Amino acid sequence: MTTIKPGTRMTLAEYRNLPETDGGVWELINGELYQMPAATLEHQFLMDFLVRMINNLMTVVRPAPGLAFSNSGLALSDLYVPTPDIIYLRSENLSLINHGYVEGIPDLVVEILSSDRNRDLVMKRDLYAGAGIPEYWILDPVNDMLTVLELSGNEYVERTLGRDDTLATAAIPGFALPLEQLFGDPMRALTRGNR
Repeated sequence: MTTIKPGTRMTLAEYRNLPETDGGVWELINGELYQMPAATLEHQFLMDFLVRMINNLMTVVRPAPGLAFSNSGLALSDLYVPTPDIIYLRSENLSLINHGYVEGIPDLVVEILSSDRNRDLVMKRDLYAGAGIPEYWILDPVNDMLTVLELSGNEYVERTLGRDDTLATAAIPGFALPLEQLFGDPMRALTRGNR
């Protein structure tokens, strides 16, 4: 086990050479290491649920339109390697996967709000828009809301969806998820604990 300190400055090459740690998920933001807070069980459940729903579509549509996966590094530049909760790549962009990272601009990223809400709502919104990521979803488990941000020029245009809405997107042709299935899943209640 290696001890890594938050705030350490490094480049993408140095970040890639970090040894395996048991210290959780790390991101490189403006050349500085940042340790993500540990994901709650509810956070993990929602992330896994969304990945499963997206990838279920890939098993019935041929050729598969793309692939969703969770907790992978996204190398946007030499100084920026965030770790979105979910990354989706269309089939024609799967070549962006390189040595366990996505190098370049994915078609969609998803963040599930945690204790550091400002990080996802402001910092990552600006980072993803500036990088040119065409679509960014922010899932708010406290309020059972999902905000879809679609890039228009250099800024995101947002639409907010609740439990009664169906999530659909041009980024994933054929995908439609009634959000009641996500927010109302009985298994989710087991992961919520006491709030």
